[in-house]
Amino acid sequence: MHRAGIAVPALYDLDPSAGIMVMQLMPGRPLIEVLRDDGLPASFKQTALKSTGAAIRNVHRLAITHGDLSTNNVLINEDGHATLIDFGLAAVDYEVERFGIDLHVVDEILGASHPDIDGAIEALLAGYTDEEERQGPPMEQTGGAVPTASEVLQRLENVRTRVRYHG
Repeated sequence: MHRAGIAVPALYDLDPSAGIMVMQLMPGRPLIEVLRDDGLPASFKQTALKSTGAAIRNVHRLAITHGDLSTNNVLINEDGHATLIDFGLAAVDYEVERFGIDLHVVDEILGASHPDIDGAIEALLAGYTDEEERQGPPMEQTGGAVPTASEVLQRLENVRTRVRYHG
């Protein structure tokens, strides 16, 4: 991902037998801290959320699902730009379901942990779709076609209807 120009930490060295991984230090604060910081203007938080959506779409365009899109796994730099971290549950996939679930996880976390941020998921999803509009449809990968942003958003709606409590 780093070689593809995606804002993720570069892996410098890996020694699985010794349990050592050396990665690039990325600037920024976790999105959870940014959203909870009452000293930051709402406009900065909206920029951070839109940038997070764009970062997610850029990873998705490579047929990669993150698997753990919590507000702890997004770093926001001083300009409001997002970097995704902790790809321990990531997978290469071409099924739209996993992409929709990625967005559903962050949707649930924003709703539960940051209900005071008006329009949080809408800003994130706007960044997601804006990135697709900026770059155009994703290129086909060696494993197949990557779902478009529109297809992923439709699946997010489908996932939302399946997991809502009906009682």
